[in-house]
Amino acid sequence: MARKPNPISKKEIDDIKNLIIKTGDAVVENAADCKKLANSIAKVTGKYISESTIKRFLGFQQSEFSPSYDTIRILKEYINKSNQHPSKTSDTLEELVLSFYNPAHFENIDKGDKSFQAACRSMAMLLRKNQELFEKVMEPLAKSTMGRSFYYELFPDYEILSAFQYKGYEKYVENETTYEGKLFANCILFLKYFFDGNLPMMKSKWQDVIKTFKKSISIHPFVLGRYYQTLLIGSYYFQKKETKNIISEIFIAEKSMPRNEKGLFKEFPGFHYFVCDGLWYIDAHESLLELSNIALRDFKKTPEFKWKGYYDQLYIYNSLALIKLGNIKEARRNLKLINPAHFYFISKSYFEKLYTGLKASLI
Repeated sequence: MARKPNPISKKEIDDIKNLIIKTGDAVVENAADCKKLANSIAKVTGKYISESTIKRFLGFQQSEFSPSYDTIRILKEYINKSNQHPSKTSDTLEELVLSFYNPAHFENIDKGDKSFQAACRSMAMLLRKNQELFEKVMEPLAKSTMGRSFYYELFPDYEILSAFQYKGYEKYVENETTYEGKLFANCILFLKYFFDGNLPMMKSKWQDVIKTFKKSISIHPFVLGRYYQTLLIGSYYFQKKETKNIISEIFIAEKSMPRNEKGLFKEFPGFHYFVCDGLWYIDAHESLLELSNIALRDFKKTPEFKWKGYYDQLYIYNSLALIKLGNIKEARRNLKLINPAHFYFISKSYFEKLYTGLKASLI
């Protein structure tokens, strides 16, 4: 005789579904994963739920019946026992992250591929929330060309940099062979020690960056911006007499930056963006206003960097400079153009603090 519908509430079923997808040894993304989940449930609970039952429960197969009480009971037991052993989940996530960055998957993936970038963002968000997982995968990712390109180079994150992400950049430097990559990673490590207020290590990394830089070799505007960001802050602390010369050099370099070139993020004034941060820290307000004006005036605003909030952040630097130079009226006009809800997840709280300071200055 056909089984009658189980009166369990839809909310309870939905809650269990969400927990199942996030729990245990099996990552469930499609119908094919239901067999792995059935095996995982059997291993953890000693009880069996068929693959077809799991497919119906998770919505991969249509069914007019609610799951049985026995199914619900076993699934709850599985969730509870899996949560008592989080390392199993962590191990599964480790495999997921490392397989995602497996070079065999990247034969035809371009670094500018927007769809793949979206998948990379999901991985970066996963790693920023799970230090244990990050520390398991940081060295394999640093040894992998694809891990360096698609994780470390895309997602330096000020919110976790000093806490644990810097360890991965240390591994990156050990494994990177390109001049541009080594320069970039040393700049990121300099920022770690700057945020920590560790002057001896700041000086050491600043010197590493100076030794690595080669004027004769062309590099990406973002990396050149990171270089000058480091040079400005380092000189301010350790060789102040050079700061004026560095600023002059920056404005000469700025003239050669690509304007609205397409591909590899060159649509955005990344050089200006990173240098503005350095100028803010050394109180070079006139230069900060001039450079941020160029960035906001000479570059078209593209959708990708609008939704990431990068133009909002440039307006923060511009407004902070205006306030320091006494132009409160224009700073207030700028404030209306800034929406902190747009700020990209990378370093979001860093820019929220700058924004809060800006607003406080205008009260």
